Amino acid sequence: AISSSTGPVTLAGNTYVDVESVRFTNAQIGLSGDTAILQLTTSASVGNVAIDGTVTMIDDTTSLTHTGTTSLAISSTNGHITIAGGSDDYVDVESVRFTDNQIGINGDTDIITLTSGAAKVTGTLNVTAATQLDTTLGVTGAVTLADDVTMTKAAAALTHSGTTSLAISSTNGYVTIAGGSGDYVDVESVR
Repeated sequence: AISSSTGPVTLAGNTYVDVESVRFTNAQIGLSGDTAILQLTTSASVGNVAIDGTVTMIDDTTSLTHTGTTSLAISSTNGHITIAGGSDDYVDVESVRFTDNQIGINGDTDIITLTSGAAKVTGTLNVTAATQLDTTLGVTGAVTLADDVTMTKAAAALTHSGTTSLAISSTNGYVTIAGGSGDYVDVESVR
């Protein structure tokens, strides 16, 4: 045992100090074949640990915890960052759950499914502001509108391409089909 009752103990080698299989070289901690796995620095009383390699957490349940009062940032100065759960697992960010290419919440994990060039919404899409759609809107279910439909194209058409029939009806009140001022309405060959 090495001890001191009056102050610190300093171990210093000419180039490094080995303790068991761990090598200390100035502010670097490593092994004999890789001496700089951890590199310790400080600036304005703020310590920094630089890791040259991979951090592996081996407990079944573990966490990376920040106890400071300002913020925690995870960033890469060169390249992308990947956060992934294991096979058939997920990543939770706040209350949003990411499972492979699906985005949802606990109990409903596939609200949005992303594929190349597409996003499929399996729940209700509630849009509360003006929305612009720059291509065709394909709807396979019923459409319920709570307001008017305005068509701004100079020559527009409402076309039914099915093989049976098209009905325009009102469950409460009459139906008006009218041309603009000085225009007309054609029904079959009757004007």
